[in-house]
Amino acid sequence: MKLLFLLTIAASLAVLAAGCKPTASTPAKTSSPPAKVITENDLASIVLTTDAERRLGIATAPLEVKKVERSRALAGELLLPLGRPDGASSAESSSGKSIYSLLPAMTPAELIRVGELQVEADGGVAAAQVELEAGKVALERAQNLVANSAGTQRAVDEARARVQLTEAALQTARNRRALLGAPLFDAIRKDVLWVRVSVYAGDLNQVNRAVPARVSSLGTNGKEPSRAALPVAVPFSPSAAPATVDLFYELDNADGKLRAGEKVRVNVPLQGETESSVVPASAVLYDIHGGAWVYENNGAQTFTRRRIEVRFVRDGDAVLARGPAPGAKVVTAGAAELFGVEFGFGK
Repeated sequence: MKLLFLLTIAASLAVLAAGCKPTASTPAKTSSPPAKVITENDLASIVLTTDAERRLGIATAPLEVKKVERSRALAGELLLPLGRPDGASSAESSSGKSIYSLLPAMTPAELIRVGELQVEADGGVAAAQVELEAGKVALERAQNLVANSAGTQRAVDEARARVQLTEAALQTARNRRALLGAPLFDAIRKDVLWVRVSVYAGDLNQVNRAVPARVSSLGTNGKEPSRAALPVAVPFSPSAAPATVDLFYELDNADGKLRAGEKVRVNVPLQGETESSVVPASAVLYDIHGGAWVYENNGAQTFTRRRIEVRFVRDGDAVLARGPAPGAKVVTAGAAELFGVEFGFGK
């Protein structure tokens, strides 16, 4: 009986072992990746025929790495400057006294108000001068009457007192006028504008004040040339925003295309240089979402759209923060045509 029990247990163990062992006919299970990543390169490659490349006028150039001055893009505001009509410094009046404290933070409406105050102050000075001249005539007449025994000394004393009061009033009017600086409408420079830029106070020592800033309009696609703006040699002005300081640059506006009060993009130069990838601005394309792209020629008649990040545009070159590897052949002419071919509205 014991033997039969042991044989039963042995047979059961053998059956269990056989069930756990994979047979030759059972296929081994393989794990599949949870997701398939499709890169932009798989979606944006174009292969042209030789004839199509010729008709589209495709031209390429290698992506270069150049030393460029460090800069930081900030928002700026255009202001009306003051300066002597003879071209002297806009930070000084004709009398040599600084008018800086009146100008930098002013809006056009505030400048008009200052002009009105100057006109009123000029009128006050003129009125005081007329009163003084009339007082001197009255004093002279009173003295003549006393000399001819036809007047009184009291009249002479009163006339002299009026003259002294008028002289004091004239000096007060002149001092009040001097506080308003040089004549505003004579001092406004018609051919230049000032650019006010607010900079974080902790970054002020990084700004290179010996190098012009570059000014461009907001909302452009980056291909329009920027304008040089020279630093204005005036003291730093505390900004209304916390922990910021206002810097000022002078911008040539001889063509009259810019207006006071306009907001602009300002690339403020920083100390030192850095190496960055540079491509011609004509090679850069922008999609409807504002993304920047270039086409790379990575084979015979093969062009791949690459995403880039433009730091700034200067003198017809786009300085990149991110893009293809140095030496890559980038399309500099015909990029817009390739864009049309890729999305179906070009031939």
